[in-house]
Amino acid sequence: MNVVVFDAAEPLGRLLVAGALGRAHVVTAFGAVTTAPADLERGGAGRLRAAPGDLLDGVAVAAAIAGQDAVLYAVEPSSVRGGAMRASQGVRHVVRAMSGGGARRLVCLSIGGPGTEPDGEPAGIVGRLLKAAPSQGALADLRHLEVTVRQSGLEWTIVRPARLIDAAGKHSWRAGPGYALPHGTKIARADVAEFMLDEVDDGANVGHAVAVAW
Repeated sequence: MNVVVFDAAEPLGRLLVAGALGRAHVVTAFGAVTTAPADLERGGAGRLRAAPGDLLDGVAVAAAIAGQDAVLYAVEPSSVRGGAMRASQGVRHVVRAMSGGGARRLVCLSIGGPGTEPDGEPAGIVGRLLKAAPSQGALADLRHLEVTVRQSGLEWTIVRPARLIDAAGKHSWRAGPGYALPHGTKIARADVAEFMLDEVDDGANVGHAVAVAW
């Protein structure tokens, strides 16, 4: 399968690229990189193509999507960028390019866990205690992203992980509808990447938004 990963320069994106290569997919890694990482090239046996570009450049996004079978959109919450609406702006370019023909399958990272429920407290009491609640800028960004994806008419799945951490994956997780799972406060990026790749391979949750946590 031909798969493109946005944003391959971010931690989750790099895990998705490596995981997709491990599953024998042909991978286009879109992001702020100038060459394909050497370690991934060795594992990919020529199946990796680096596509440097900016998510806000619709022409570059469309060029990366051309000829693909599936899109993995893994732009992490934008709080580290001062609240800029980067994820939601970028996904509009992705949806526009996909709607023009070709790839129909979109697995898209959003945000979940304590404090992300639309009708809950803005930061969430549990989230504040754990210092894990997302910023309001990140929440607004991902809310707009979800609206765009839901209205796209594509074969989409929205993935709402709890707080992402850099740790070894357990190769197991809980998943269910909604924004948060009981006591589900965190999950390793490695496990989220595995879950997203499973969605590309089997399409179990097409048309659904899924919360994922340990």
